[in-house]
Amino acid sequence: MSVRRVVVWVGVAALAAVGGVAVARRGVPEGLVDWGLAGRTARRLAGEPEGWRPDSELIAHYDGIVRRSFEAVSAYTGVPMELGSDEVRVLGRADWIDANLVNFERLLAPLAVAYQHTRTGSGALGRVAAHGTRFTVTGQIALLLGYLGRRVLGQYDIPILDAEAESAGIYFVEPNLERVAAKAGVDLEALRLWVALHESTHAYQFRVGDPPWLRGYTAGLIQDYLAEAIRALESGERLGQRLRDMWRRFDRDDPAGTGLMRLALTDAQAESLGRIQALMTVMEGYSNHVMRATGREVIPGYEVLEARMKARERAQGASSRVLNRLLGLDLKLEQYKVGEAFVEEVVGLRGLGFMNGVWEGPEMLPTLEETRDAEGWIERIEGRGEREEE
Repeated sequence: MSVRRVVVWVGVAALAAVGGVAVARRGVPEGLVDWGLAGRTARRLAGEPEGWRPDSELIAHYDGIVRRSFEAVSAYTGVPMELGSDEVRVLGRADWIDANLVNFERLLAPLAVAYQHTRTGSGALGRVAAHGTRFTVTGQIALLLGYLGRRVLGQYDIPILDAEAESAGIYFVEPNLERVAAKAGVDLEALRLWVALHESTHAYQFRVGDPPWLRGYTAGLIQDYLAEAIRALESGERLGQRLRDMWRRFDRDDPAGTGLMRLALTDAQAESLGRIQALMTVMEGYSNHVMRATGREVIPGYEVLEARMKARERAQGASSRVLNRLLGLDLKLEQYKVGEAFVEEVVGLRGLGFMNGVWEGPEMLPTLEETRDAEGWIERIEGRGEREEE
């Protein structure tokens, strides 16, 4: 079987997970996802140094790293920040997977409820479809978390859809940090602080505004996306036509620049995803900008660290690039690049103070098109200010 055909069939599995369109009709007692199987499979794929656990000294050390990074980000942005109730966690790969399984289960809960309502039909075909849906969604989650479990270095984890939660987690996956530092030939302590600066900037983004608004806005975008997925699930939209459209576009080498995951979406979901992508682009680009600006001040030998981490990204193998495309991770890498170019241009033209205005409210965010047109965003924001003064 050709590589292209393998790619397409894995993309078919992604359709069920992302688009929510493989409708399981009746007679199957299981839910949408076998969470136990997803976790076990992801942990096996990720692997784990045997018996790895952080000791109290390492945990305390990371607490100091995060506090230092908060101070650096505060000094650069001009906004006071304290660690407060946020929890610093030093994780192994399995612990990181378990933490994110909780996130996935919370995220997919509305879709799982709709799935339960739609599988009330009858017949063998309906039972097969339901089992197939459960298998593909479970497998996609396991593949994603297993793959990322070997690669992710840090994470700012705020429970977006849990309105009652008041704190966030700042995660560091120590086995991956140790492995990357050794392979890239960089100082482990420098790498730890480099990651901490990026994640601390995400903490800043969720704390600014009067009042802070980013969490509620992000939750609204995700809920809109899920609402469309539920509508597609409950209406029983035909999967066959979607697959044929997907095949034609992929066979023409026309992935629309966003990876196969994007091909799974309905038009309404694509619109919601565009808003989410625009937000993630500016968030990641801003975090990279702050990480670099502060890193030059607080990380000895920063230029060597940055050069070697960039070389590591360029050296990514062909198989990894294919998997990135399948999982939609190529979109994330593009977000970093586009977002950082956007922020660098705005800061160069108008200064950091003007750039920081993006965190004043949703109306200040760039559209997806504006993330590639910094001057257009500046013109719109300045025009908005002039109208408010009249």
